Amino acid sequence: MRLLLISPTHYLRDGSLLKTTQYWTSGLTLPTLKALTPAGWEVRLLEELLEPGEIDWPADVVGITAMGPQIVRAYELADLYRARGSKVVLGGAWVSLAPAEASLAHADAIVTGEAEAVWRECLEDLAAGRSKGVYRAERWVEPDEIPSVDLHDLQIVDWSRFRRSPFYRSYFHWPLIFSRGCPLPCSYCAVQTFYKRSYRTRSVERVLDDVRRIKAIGGRNLLFLDDNPIGDPEAAKELFRALLPEGIRWTSQCTIEIARDPELLDLAARSGCVSLSIGLESIDAYVLKRIRKGFNRPDRYAEDLRALRARGIQVIALVMLGLDGQDAGVFDRTVSFLRANKVSLVKFFTPAPYPGTDFHERMVASGRLKDQDWSHYDYGSLLVEPTGMSPDQLRDGFDEAYRRFYSLGSIANRMLPPPPRNWGRHAGYVVANLKSHLFLRRNPVAWGTIS
Repeated sequence: MRLLLISPTHYLRDGSLLKTTQYWTSGLTLPTLKALTPAGWEVRLLEELLEPGEIDWPADVVGITAMGPQIVRAYELADLYRARGSKVVLGGAWVSLAPAEASLAHADAIVTGEAEAVWRECLEDLAAGRSKGVYRAERWVEPDEIPSVDLHDLQIVDWSRFRRSPFYRSYFHWPLIFSRGCPLPCSYCAVQTFYKRSYRTRSVERVLDDVRRIKAIGGRNLLFLDDNPIGDPEAAKELFRALLPEGIRWTSQCTIEIARDPELLDLAARSGCVSLSIGLESIDAYVLKRIRKGFNRPDRYAEDLRALRARGIQVIALVMLGLDGQDAGVFDRTVSFLRANKVSLVKFFTPAPYPGTDFHERMVASGRLKDQDWSHYDYGSLLVEPTGMSPDQLRDGFDEAYRRFYSLGSIANRMLPPPPRNWGRHAGYVVANLKSHLFLRRNPVAWGTIS
């Protein structure tokens, strides 16, 4: 039996598919599914961001995973491969949280929840010409049931460049995971909705095994793909202590709370942490309370950001614009705050009410959901009717906030002088700022593709 596993790209507003020739990391979903596939299957992996999604290969079963705006392209590919005679199974967070009927209209089967518990059964049924339709994982897998992947199954690695180019070796970050889930209650977040606020960590020994396998092929820059690797602070400290002698550099995303535990922050920095994506979301406490993120405590942001910078940790701030409680003054105030506190990079978001979340339910109930085209559920589309400003003010203010943050004056203000540690990494972030500046000059409203 032949199995084709696809990670689709997504459509841009001009109707073209987002494509690139390189990317700085790789996902783990397809290699993990391959590792879970029983012996006897011939498996092929396809990353549509880099290569065509429609290939002439006689797959008996096609598995497609998708999240966010990828779902529309996933449905297209599912329809195409079914028309060719393949059985199709869809999965991923979006498929799990959206009504099952939406995905079953395009697939022979869907997987909801974690695939480890049901993947073998699903493949066996499809191979035998039968299907239950919905293969729902009724339990969370034990953390050490999560298989380690074959690093050569990572589709985005350019192996020839990795071998010959020190710049590419610094650019590419090898993915691995320590935990799954997040215990926090943020109402807009698909992660806590999918995992029902559960949180589990893998054993430190298993993580170290992954680290050492990456080091064995020459990798030193790692990306923990966790949604919140400090969700259990004591477990995180145990991991960071174990990483101290490994000589790696790593990045991840986590909450601002890492800066409020001096021991945790010091261990993270000493173990090799060089950058973190942190969801600040808003600089106003009353706005955060409305989305159940009051624990962020923005009155402490300045102190927290200083602590991170003092340890040479670059901060990529994630900030939402257009939330309830924000008016048209939010754009100037937010950019001024980020500049004053020397935030390295920012990703702005408009509110995106993902299916299944409490935020989505509230927007539907209030009649404020403006757009139900799932291909638009990206970083910057106007999906929700704002309350404190007009849609035009939100659109114009959002775009202008990006331009102001990545202006040359702002870059100089934020990035100079450099932090006391990790100067080489800091130089890389200066380059990333300049590239974002040039990108926005060429594409003034192309915010949805900044990554």
